[in-house]
Amino acid sequence: MNPRTLIRAALVAASFVFVATNGAFANEAVSKFYGSYVGSGKAEVLDRTEQEVRDLDVTIESFKDDGFTIQWITVVRGANGARTGDDVKRREVTENFIPVEDKKNVFVLAPKGGLFQKSELPNPLLGDAVRWAAIDGNDMTIYSLAISETGGSELQVYRRSLTEKGMDIRFMRLQDEDVKVRMSGKLVRTQ
Repeated sequence: MNPRTLIRAALVAASFVFVATNGAFANEAVSKFYGSYVGSGKAEVLDRTEQEVRDLDVTIESFKDDGFTIQWITVVRGANGARTGDDVKRREVTENFIPVEDKKNVFVLAPKGGLFQKSELPNPLLGDAVRWAAIDGNDMTIYSLAISETGGSELQVYRRSLTEKGMDIRFMRLQDEDVKVRMSGKLVRTQ
């Protein structure tokens, strides 16, 4: 076999090792977060100078090869702290993230689409939020950036930090440079 053929074969083999190693890092980094967590938190709504009690439910599981699915449910309790009533709000979100090539422990929202649909990435100019996640040790931070109708920005930052019993969660929503909501809470792992 000539030397150029050997070099090409070695480069091809090295690229497969790199791709597999890159994916393995992502999987190890994210798999420690897999599970279900429940708890509550308190949010400061700075526009209205009031506090809200929020019930929180988070599930993180594997998605495709090295990505993850995160589902969270937030129930904002009513003014008197009740879990039922006209002023109780419930929000449920499920998102799939896939690893970003060449960025260790960084994930991007998986394109939507399917077998008979063209996969499409979010378009911020059409009002879609751009979402990505970064894992640093025991912290998983998910960012969501959107352009408002007036051309301003809205940034939401969800930081979930693993603890001995589950996870701590911190959330912040900013519009342009102003912090609008700050929330923190504690969740226990249920599985």
